[in-house]
Amino acid sequence: MSIRTQTPPNRIGIPNVGFNKQAFDATLWNKGYDVIHYDAIECPCKQSGSTNITSCQNCLGLGWVFINPIQTKAILTSLNTNTQFKYWSPEFKGTVAATLMDVDRLSFMDKLVLKSETSVLSEIRPVQDTAGQKFLFTSYPVNSINSIFLFNGETSPLTRLQSTDYSISADNPYVIKLSAGITYPANFNNVVSIDYYHNVQYNVVDLPHNIRSSMKIDKNGKMEDIKLPVQAICQLSHYVNGDSPKYDGTGIQDNSYK
Repeated sequence: MSIRTQTPPNRIGIPNVGFNKQAFDATLWNKGYDVIHYDAIECPCKQSGSTNITSCQNCLGLGWVFINPIQTKAILTSLNTNTQFKYWSPEFKGTVAATLMDVDRLSFMDKLVLKSETSVLSEIRPVQDTAGQKFLFTSYPVNSINSIFLFNGETSPLTRLQSTDYSISADNPYVIKLSAGITYPANFNNVVSIDYYHNVQYNVVDLPHNIRSSMKIDKNGKMEDIKLPVQAICQLSHYVNGDSPKYDGTGIQDNSYK
């Protein structure tokens, strides 16, 4: 099959408009957030016609492995910025547009962790037990805990644990250890509500501007192709998938090669 060539527009007298890559990158670096960018790869533990293996030490059944972390810069903008005359869109919750330099090649499910920005998350988590140590996993590595509540029946107030009743694991910040001396309510259902601070974390869910190219005239007067910053749509990680290593902190193998 032969490929036809589209007739170009009339370019006589039209100036050649280009973008300044150096200025783009410099502005992004000066104005962007400090982020850790992790490459995402699909885990090959998935069998044909089935799901990923839950006991896999690479992805823990999530299907994704995050490797090769690198510190870089990213500009983040909300997708719900213009809401004055619009209803809030629930499909946009926790969603931002992230712009990075072209050398930070992005792909689906890549992870971005903001180094200096924190957020608060409240979630319910089941209590687990290993060799008599009760603990729970969280969706994000925990920086600090605001409160932990236990259920105490439909007609009773929640039971709030004291700060001495729990601690963040020194081996794994996804794990909250519960002290042995806690007196649990009679109606305790083995689920806790935890409210905590964590570093903001996103996963790439779409790549509307995976490639951005322009042309400029080099020092020899020839046209040169240049690559400009790329953009991805990202969503808070707990809306996309969980990401909790196992209790001992060694649940995910280190597959990084850079």
